[in-house]
Parts: sequence; structure tokens; C-alpha cells
Amino acid sequence: MKASRSRLFILTLMFIATAINYTDRANLAVAGSSLQAEFHLSPTQLGLLFSMFTWAYVVGQIPVGYALDRIGSRILYGGGIVLWSIFTFMMGLSSHHIFTTTAASFIMLLVCRALIGISESPSFPCNTKIIANWFPDHERARATAIYSSAQYIGLALLTPVLSYIVVVYGWEMSFYISGVVGILFGIYWLLFYRDPENSPSANQAELDYIKAGGGYGSENQLMVKDKISWNDVRFFLKNKTIWGLFITQFSCSSTLYFFLTWFMVYLEKGLHLSISKAGFGAIFPYLMAMLGALCGGALSDILLKRGKSRTFARKLPIMLGLGGTMIIIFVNFFDNSPIIAITLLSIAFFANAFSNLGWVVWSDVIPRNFLGTMGGILNVCGNLSGIVSPMIIGYILQRTGNFDYTILYVAGIAGIGLLAYIFLVGKIDVISPESDKSSDLIDSDLDGTMTFK
Repeated sequence: MKASRSRLFILTLMFIATAINYTDRANLAVAGSSLQAEFHLSPTQLGLLFSMFTWAYVVGQIPVGYALDRIGSRILYGGGIVLWSIFTFMMGLSSHHIFTTTAASFIMLLVCRALIGISESPSFPCNTKIIANWFPDHERARATAIYSSAQYIGLALLTPVLSYIVVVYGWEMSFYISGVVGILFGIYWLLFYRDPENSPSANQAELDYIKAGGGYGSENQLMVKDKISWNDVRFFLKNKTIWGLFITQFSCSSTLYFFLTWFMVYLEKGLHLSISKAGFGAIFPYLMAMLGALCGGALSDILLKRGKSRTFARKLPIMLGLGGTMIIIFVNFFDNSPIIAITLLSIAFFANAFSNLGWVVWSDVIPRNFLGTMGGILNVCGNLSGIVSPMIIGYILQRTGNFDYTILYVAGIAGIGLLAYIFLVGKIDVISPESDKSSDLIDSDLDGTMTFK
């Protein structure tokens, strides 16, 4: 019997969900300058508004991850999509035409942004568990790269559209449209997504193929006990590799959050472009990031398929990407040359996305039964950057009045991530509470062939 390919339909759903997710995160950045002018916001206040999403997003991570291990991806993810889309729609209702005072409108924006953050918190823990269940090991990095690329292609295609909508119809309309699209898709997800064991379209041959490759029903998936205790969580938190992955996730996400929040403002006020030109200029970094995500995932899977160790295949793209991200520092020399500056930003964002294998590595080292809970903790670490970075950038801008130091900040954080991967992340292999053999190990080389206590 020929194996069905239902997992490709699942990957398509994840791609669309991720595109909607990041469009709803970034539409505030597109409307940022308009909101700043309408509500007379300082850079620090705008930074607070940018970071409010992530404050709530981080708070929701650990309880959401815990819930994921119990109620599954279909209800948790689908319900989250519907809720965050409703709150995105409500952002448009924060207009000063509806509220009588500017302060009330601003508070409404903050509250809606926080509710969007809480509602989106299931996204990446769910994505990770879905990939681990639906895809064999040698397809996992490319599958992750494909759905991750949606965040960039969605932004590349929709940022100029949203910019046009803001200019012609006002910033409120961008939130109305994004909200309606998300609500409709969330309902579709609830109706049609199923886990492998409940899928009406996956035949037994496909299920056997997935299982043989380490996905749904494999021995790796069943290697830990069902009950999750905090002693098990503490076991993971004592591991050096886990902390290296936490730091690296923070570093990679810091660059991403710069592009999700202050990037459009930088194009308008740092490079002195109009909002329509900024929307067009944003296409290139986002498209390069999409290409970077696809190339990083493909390289990792190709290396793995050619017999390289999992450690080498996962580490090499991440370390190359983190090093390449630091090229963003040269943007400071071309403030008066927008074309060169955007080219450098595009290269840096390509490298950042090239390194975007953190969730793949996470699914390699964390047993399946812990992916929800521990994925929530990883997402907390990654998205702390969404709290810290927008506020630090806003503070730097208010104190200095230029973007040079903010670019230095982004480059420096990428460098810290690279150091963490070199000195803390050890062999890429399953870390199980059932055995303490890997709890204090750290690799001394990229290939993971030498370890020491």
C-alpha cells in the first residue's frame, strides 16, 4: 500500500496559521508611526505598547504548555487562533473616534495587545508537538523551516498591503481585516485538524512511515512516563545544554522582535523613508528571511541524511546564522544610503532565519511527553526578548535620538547567542529524566564526539 501524504496538508495548515500569527503581531509595527502621532506617544511609550504583547505571551507559556500535554493541539491551537483574531479586530475599536479620551484609547490598545499575547501563547508549543507527531526525524527540520518561513513570507507580502491600508483607510482598518481573516481560519482549523491517530486521511502505511522515523507512536515518544512531575522539570533545568538553548533562543528572537516592532519605525525615521516606501522596502528583508529559514532547515536535513551526526547537522546552520546576523552592525555606516542599509538588513535577517532551528533541536532533545511543558519554558526564554528588546530600544532612542546604539544592541545579543552555542550546547540527543547520563555533559567540539563532566 502506498503511503498517503496527509502530513503535507497538516503542514499547509501550520503554514497558514503561522502567517496569520505573525501578521497579527506585526500590524502594530506598520501602524506604529500613525499611532505615535495620533496618541502623542513618546518612544518609551511606543516601546511599551510593542512589548505588551510579549509580557502576556510569556505569562501564558508555561500553563499553556502544561495544558497542551493534556488536551492536545486541535482545541488549544484552534481556540487560540479564534481568540487572538477577535482581540486583533478589537484593536481597531481603540480609535479616538470611539473613546472620548486619548488615555482611554491607549489603555484599550494595551489591554487588547495583552489579550492577543495570551491567546497566541499556544502557537509554538503546539507547532513543535504537531511536527514531532506528524513527521519522521529526517523530514522534521525542513517541515519546521517551511512553516517557520510563513512568518516571513506573510510579512513580506502583507506589510506593503497593510501599509497601503493604513495610508488610505486608516490604521484601524488593518486590524479589522486581519481579525476577520484569522477568525475564519481558526474555525477551519477546529473543523479539519486531527492528530495522526485520529486522522481520516492518513492511511496505515503513512502512520507506519512516521512511526519508523521517530514520530507518532515511536519508541522515543513512549520512552518517558505519562505523569509529569516538577522533579522532572528540575532535571531538565540542571542541564547545561538546556540553558544554552534558552540563551540562544533569546538571542535569535531578539533580532526577530526588532524586525517585528521597531523595523518599520527605523525605516521611516532612521532612513527617512515615507510609510509607503518603508512598506515596499520591508519586502526584501522579509523575503530574505524566508529564504534563510528554508535554507537552514534544508541544510540540516541534508547533512543528517548524508550520515553526519545530529549534533553537527543541527549546530552548523545555527552557528553560521548567529555569526552572520552580526553583520547588521555595518548598517550604522550607511544611514544615508537606504539601498545599502536595506541590503545589509536583508543579509542579517537571512542569517537570523537560517539559524532558526531552535524548535527542531528542542524536539530532538526533549522526550515527546514533555514537549508541551518544556516547550512553554523555552518559549518564555525566547520571548523575554520581546519584552526586553522593544523597551530597551525605545529607551535608547529616547536618550540618544538615533538608532546606532539599537543596532549595536541587536548585533551584541546575536554574539552572546553564538557564544552560548559554542560553550554550553552539547551533544544533540534525547535528555531523559529516566537517566542522568547526559545531565552535566557538554561538548568540546562541534561534532559532539568528545564530552566531559
